[in-house]
Amino acid sequence: MARKTIEKFFSDLSGDEIDTPSPTVRFVFDGVGHEVDLTAAERETFEKAVAPYIAVGRRAGRAGSRATTSSGGPDAKAVRAWASENGLDVPARGRVPASIIEKYEAAH
Repeated sequence: MARKTIEKFFSDLSGDEIDTPSPTVRFVFDGVGHEVDLTAAERETFEKAVAPYIAVGRRAGRAGSRATTSSGGPDAKAVRAWASENGLDVPARGRVPASIIEKYEAAH
């Protein structure tokens, strides 16, 4: 028997079905990370709304996933645990490779 799993996304704002492959918009406001799934039109509206602030703001580093440090990046301990559970080779100490962090963020 064949099985086909279909994953559908719906806008957190309007409830409309989303047809883009990566609808999640991540942002940090007052040090708190947020995620919201938006349609293409809603994303465009969001981008236009924050564009003036981004234009004059200073870049403060990467905003991360759910398990984050005070710097906004993912917690290295959580990334290492996830990588090990998923059979990825990750050093026990030192900086976690960016490729592993990207895979971790994509999975979360």
